[in-house]
Amino acid sequence: RLSILERLVDLANQSAELDFNEIFRQCLNDEDPEVRGKAIEGLWEDEDRALISVLCRLVGEDSSSKVRAAAAMALGKFAMLAQEGKLLRKDSNKTRECLLATLQDDLEDLEVRRRALESAAVFDTNGVQEFIKWAYDSGDLGLKSSSLYAMGKTGETYWLSYLLKELKNPSPPLRYEAANACGELEEEEAIHHLLPLTDDDDFEVQISAIQALGTIGGPLAKKALRRCIKS
Repeated sequence: RLSILERLVDLANQSAELDFNEIFRQCLNDEDPEVRGKAIEGLWEDEDRALISVLCRLVGEDSSSKVRAAAAMALGKFAMLAQEGKLLRKDSNKTRECLLATLQDDLEDLEVRRRALESAAVFDTNGVQEFIKWAYDSGDLGLKSSSLYAMGKTGETYWLSYLLKELKNPSPPLRYEAANACGELEEEEAIHHLLPLTDDDDFEVQISAIQALGTIGGPLAKKALRRCIKS
């Protein structure tokens, strides 16, 4: 079953004309957690509001922390739709309450909580801001990475000073997330700080810096991108 789902996910990624969502939905109740997790992955682009209740149930009740984390991530697209005014208020409230309840659960696995933080960041409430700071100060690499991701998703320039600092972090994953988040905020102040990362030792960090420059734009960013073209 898992092998079949993996193949269907690959096929759907290769062609937008293929739709296996009904199969993926049925597999959300499979007895194998790996199958449930792969089914959630397959539904990544499905914006059917009926999925919200199913994903909230999986986040709160599934026996596998990997499945709960995957469901928390999948709720992120509905959080974005809520912020764009494309969801009914009750659906928006349900999505937000589910993610915040997961964040506030001290007994929950940290991987699940960090994924909930990433998804909930767009709501940018006081509670979310507190959890971003909690994750940032946690000392856990995964949580800190999620905090930087979340900073970008809030759209608040308040976090820019944190991100600029982390662009110089010795850890490549943190530099990567900080660069991406700078791109999300689209603040020209970040350009000078992103330029050195286009020559970073880590290729993924280079790419994230280049993408951020392209998103922010402006004469200096264009100059840097032209230099990269000649590389």
